Amino acid sequence: MKHIKFKFLLPVAAFMIAIAAAFATEKDGQDDFALEQGYIFVDGVCQPYGKCDGTQGQICTHNGFQVFGKIGGTSCLKTLYMNWRP
Repeated sequence: MKHIKFKFLLPVAAFMIAIAAAFATEKDGQDDFALEQGYIFVDGVCQPYGKCDGTQGQICTHNGFQVFGKIGGTSCLKTLYMNWRP
């Protein structure tokens, strides 16, 4: 009798663990929406100003200014897209 229960419960337990692992390791896509530091040009100087994400869509602007991202740590010419955050 014990042998029959073991033969039935072991595959069921393995299947349930596999389902739990599949849900636990599923990506929710939030990595694609990471916010980047945004910069605006003030008197020709690149100054930090809020954050935007890098997904394609509407260009990131705030109060009429286009918000850029830095390329290589020096140049503020990278186009950022909407979802501006202070």
